[in-house]
Amino acid sequence: MKIMLKLENLKTGETSFQEFADEEATTAWLRERPRFTDVLGVVFEGLSREQNDRLKAAMRPLDAEEQAAEKALAEARDKAAEAQALAREKENEAARAAHREAQKNLDPNRPMEVRYRYDTGLQLADPDDPRGISDEVRAACTAWIEERNEWVASRGQIVGEAKITVLPGALPKPSAERVQHGSFVPVTGPKKA
Repeated sequence: MKIMLKLENLKTGETSFQEFADEEATTAWLRERPRFTDVLGVVFEGLSREQNDRLKAAMRPLDAEEQAAEKALAEARDKAAEAQALAREKENEAARAAHREAQKNLDPNRPMEVRYRYDTGLQLADPDDPRGISDEVRAACTAWIEERNEWVASRGQIVGEAKITVLPGALPKPSAERVQHGSFVPVTGPKKA
């Protein structure tokens, strides 16, 4: 049975694969493993646990120089990952700043997305929306939530979370509803005394 090993060059971090004719050839290579070459694992999963244990036991341990190279490679990877995370964070912050700036130029009377949680109350779904929740919006959302609470009260539930789309400014018609639409998730309500 052929065995393929996944290898790593401890100086460059490059990975490669090497195939061997059988367990005996693999074991011989592992005993004489080239310097600065680490074995990441067996690619083929058809080995028994005993075979895998024999191969691990046969591998020449890393010497001090190889261990230092392995540590340096790990540190370089960590630094690269940190730099990538920092770059991503800067990109995200720039995108958020552009989004906040774009929000300033939008119609202030456009529909507003409001989120409600029974434990935190009402808040804007978009934290970058510069419009505040007006008293009219708060009253309309509270009435909408109370109506849904009545719907689920017989089951011992309350509105746990809701997402509500509201018209924050002047209504297009006097008969128009401020709440355009919404959805909610009921949760078990507090026990009544």
